[in-house]
Amino acid sequence: MDIMIDEQTEYIFKPIGTVYSPFNGLKGMPIQPAGARGVQGTVSIFPEYGEGLKDLEGFSHIYLIYCFHKSRGFSLKVTPFMDTK
Repeated sequence: MDIMIDEQTEYIFKPIGTVYSPFNGLKGMPIQPAGARGVQGTVSIFPEYGEGLKDLEGFSHIYLIYCFHKSRGFSLKVTPFMDTK
């Protein structure tokens, strides 16, 4: 089956909750998951979407798609962490 992708289509996401972590800025924020070992955060779902979580405890995993709302800019070419080229 071929999947057609329209490069002109925009997708707009509406938040259904908020992710909270102890990190409020770049200073001290780990750049790799191992650096955050033992750090806990929480996810709060807005009440109008709570019904969608019914019976969630019956699953072993969920996918959490999130947006870094304070991220500014990006580069498509980077030097990997701890590398020289």
